[in-house]
Amino acid sequence: MPALAKPPVIALITDMGHSDWFTGTMKGVVLSVCPNAQLVDICHGVQKQSVQEAAFMLRVSYSFFPPGTIFLCVVDPEVGTMRQAIIVRNERHYFITPNNGTLTYVQMESKEWEARAIENRDLRLRSQSGTFHGRDIFAPAAGHLAAGRPFEEFGPPIQNIVMLPQIKEVTRRDRSLSGCIIYIDSYGNLLTNVTRELIPGGVDQSRLRLKFRGHLVQGIAPHYAAVPINHPLMYWGSSGLLEIAINYGSAARKWQARINEWFELEW
Repeated sequence: MPALAKPPVIALITDMGHSDWFTGTMKGVVLSVCPNAQLVDICHGVQKQSVQEAAFMLRVSYSFFPPGTIFLCVVDPEVGTMRQAIIVRNERHYFITPNNGTLTYVQMESKEWEARAIENRDLRLRSQSGTFHGRDIFAPAAGHLAAGRPFEEFGPPIQNIVMLPQIKEVTRRDRSLSGCIIYIDSYGNLLTNVTRELIPGGVDQSRLRLKFRGHLVQGIAPHYAAVPINHPLMYWGSSGLLEIAINYGSAARKWQARINEWFELEW
């Protein structure tokens, strides 16, 4: 069981943006329960109702936080339905989120795992809206956990964690693989599901060839400026994944790329 960070750290991911009162109100609820909590905004600009994007955002950020961090992740297109609110702990962190696939990557990477349904009504707001469980259920749970409420008091154990069905697996062959675009960042860079470990040892990475929508990218570049302005490149990004970009440009816009599209990588 991971000990909570001291002072407690709560990191937030939502699709609520900053144009309305939603995000700020959730923070107010957390602080009303646990005034000494440190709140960290990972992102509130997740594409509206995109659980897949929230899951990826969590994947590339959670391991950089101190042990005992509580991740409050609310992208909840099924708010008000019978979908569960859950609290989870692995060997290092805690997670509070709808049971809708947000934790797909985290569960795949975790060695230890325990999940409970958030059913203790004493740990929710007394009056509840059918459309704002981020405020009424998830934020109070994060606050109570940060304030020291035992994990076991939130509700009964559950085994069935929803996994995203659209997570794509790399297809490997002798001298090539098929990869998939799984995220597009705000610069228009294309993040893929290919990691360094999928490239056979001894392969000269300067000779890798990526084919996508009739375009060819040759060799792994160390950084953007390694190619001329407006030229494409591929590189190992800060997430540890293969990324495709255009120096001083947007690969997503120029190539009309979309999430879940496939490409070929040859060596």
